[in-house]
Amino acid sequence: MAVIGGSIGAWAGMRLWHHKTMHKKFKYGIPAIIIMQVALMVYLHTNKIV
Repeated sequence: MAVIGGSIGAWAGMRLWHHKTMHKKFKYGIPAIIIMQVALMVYLHTNKIV
């Protein structure tokens, strides 16, 4: 779900309730997904695709 837009909720769950904070897959993967989603949104916005 994080890949299709739930990354903010996944990150909030990790921070607020310390859920899956010890799993490297989540500890580094969720922030990476957020960065990719923001980069994609900036790209689409600057190229007037969206």
